[in-house]
Amino acid sequence: MRTKKATISSKGQIVLPREVRDRLGVGQGDEVEFVMDDQGIYLRPYREEENPFTRWIGVLPQGDETTEEFIRNTRHEGLTDEELRILRSGPGAQVFRVGPDGREERV
Repeated sequence: MRTKKATISSKGQIVLPREVRDRLGVGQGDEVEFVMDDQGIYLRPYREEENPFTRWIGVLPQGDETTEEFIRNTRHEGLTDEELRILRSGPGAQVFRVGPDGREERV
């Protein structure tokens, strides 16, 4: 663990060392917040807006498909050139294959 030191002015102000500002991703005019709990006091950037990535939590379909299978399917691995051409033809384009049992399977 590395430590950095700052001096408190007569007005109660401190200057954050450059390495700390860089690590926090803050600059002039940004706000920081002090979080206090039983373990100590922590300094972090103050972000009023919600994390934009939280809206994507739970978006992926739940099922028997593993993460690796989902990624392969999303990348359209294993498709023929003609199937890829059809998928890229426009929004909503889909490719179906007819299996040996005669049932259609979306690719």
